[in-house]
Amino acid sequence: MHELSLAIRLVSLVEEEASRAACTKVSTVTVRLGALSCVEPSSLQLAFLAARRDTVAASAQLIIESVPAHAVCLSCEASMEVTQRASPCPICGAFALVVSGGDELRLSRLEVV
Repeated sequence: MHELSLAIRLVSLVEEEASRAACTKVSTVTVRLGALSCVEPSSLQLAFLAARRDTVAASAQLIIESVPAHAVCLSCEASMEVTQRASPCPICGAFALVVSGGDELRLSRLEVV
């Protein structure tokens, strides 16, 4: 379960940002999670509960915002959302999709007290 190591790093980033802002308590942590990130949202939620113990985020809620992945077909120039990297273009059938985005796990917002 690599989500635990991701959650530990996320909490570390939260602590760094809270320290920089001279805050002692974080109430909400919001992350943007890409559709192609290979991170299971429910596992990240569970791992976050464990990782936040004894930190400024000890009672923080984790909000996960889903980010779709987009692709453009080099053959027909169609633009679309995708759920996997290696797939044919649904318009022309060519295996010429260039995927952009959708693989991120990004800390996007903190609410502090």
